[in-house]
Amino acid sequence: MAVVFGSMEWYEQVKELANKDEGFKKGTADWEGAVRTVVIMDEELLKDYSREEYVRGFMSTVSLMSKEQRAQFEGTPMGNLMKKLGYSLDVDIATIDPAESAKRFSQLTLDDVKGVEMHGVFEPYHGILREMRPIMPDEYKDARFTLTGPYSAWKALCSGKQTSVQLVMSGKIKLEGDMSYMMKHMAAMNALTKLYSQIELV
Repeated sequence: MAVVFGSMEWYEQVKELANKDEGFKKGTADWEGAVRTVVIMDEELLKDYSREEYVRGFMSTVSLMSKEQRAQFEGTPMGNLMKKLGYSLDVDIATIDPAESAKRFSQLTLDDVKGVEMHGVFEPYHGILREMRPIMPDEYKDARFTLTGPYSAWKALCSGKQTSVQLVMSGKIKLEGDMSYMMKHMAAMNALTKLYSQIELV
């Protein structure tokens, strides 16, 4: 079943597949350290999020946050985006109409989502993907690596169109962390890219 990139269903599929995929287990057998991911909203996201299924995927990750956690976004680009969509940060996510939200997304401009980021983490450890989920911006600040890039670059990676190395070397995704460790463990990065490509995206 096709899933929306970055949705809760996508995270769950990646983790489930990783922990039964022999190629992933072998490729990450000696990997240690979490990788923090930062996805920056861009024009491609605005195009995708004008579709109901993408809004449902977005809301599935937002629903994981408590109202107290969402309150932390007050005055931030993400908090401002919610206001532009017509929602307060303490809104009951279950009451949001995906069709109406998709319509509102379609009316936004790139300036409306400037600075809006979505955060996640994946943590392979000796062949097991023990963490794979969306996170709050202040979580995993001490991660071994941080990968930052626009939504379009992440989607290219997770659809198998480009590898993480291609995206980092081209400057589309920025890598912060121990590059030498990353280069010595390319099998892990290649295994993850292959894993992503096995998941059908909407």
